[in-house]
Amino acid sequence: MDIKEDKPNAEEINGLDDDLKDEMITLRSKDGKEIEVKKKFAFISQVIKTSLENDSESKVLPIMGVNYDTLEHIVSYMNHHQGSEPPIVDKPLRNKKMSENVKDKWDAPFIDKIGESNRQALYDLILAANYMDIKALLHLGCAKVASLIKGQPLERIKEILDPKNKEKKEEKEAKKSEKASQYSSV
Repeated sequence: MDIKEDKPNAEEINGLDDDLKDEMITLRSKDGKEIEVKKKFAFISQVIKTSLENDSESKVLPIMGVNYDTLEHIVSYMNHHQGSEPPIVDKPLRNKKMSENVKDKWDAPFIDKIGESNRQALYDLILAANYMDIKALLHLGCAKVASLIKGQPLERIKEILDPKNKEKKEEKEAKKSEKASQYSSV
């Protein structure tokens, strides 16, 4: 007599998230541009997850606090991490090099590229990660800022934290030299 085992077939083994496996969601930025991401990957954001739990039929989700350029970086981050949030960066930072501070080695060049090319883009990413409730990305961005200011003199820290501060300083110096040249020509 054969004993038949009750083994579930492949369809029964899949979890609840498998129905989201390839389903896409469109994210609309505050400037009206749209970008697609797998729904499962987008769940790294607690705001998106909650929104979709409240309205599971939604295909387009407005992200009103984030511009398109920043949203592109976030979707890239979501696609790499595939919906599972990586460990938060240890504090205090062990090193100024981000590659020495992150567990996932992809994160270092990702955040370095954003932080080195355009400081405002880094700050926008931090604000967006906070707005979208993506804790690991928020901590990654803040760790990048900390690595930039680590060991720097006060004046340099002011420039790093407020890129417009450098412009204001240059404007003041230009006005001073202009006034000095006016007085010397009299």
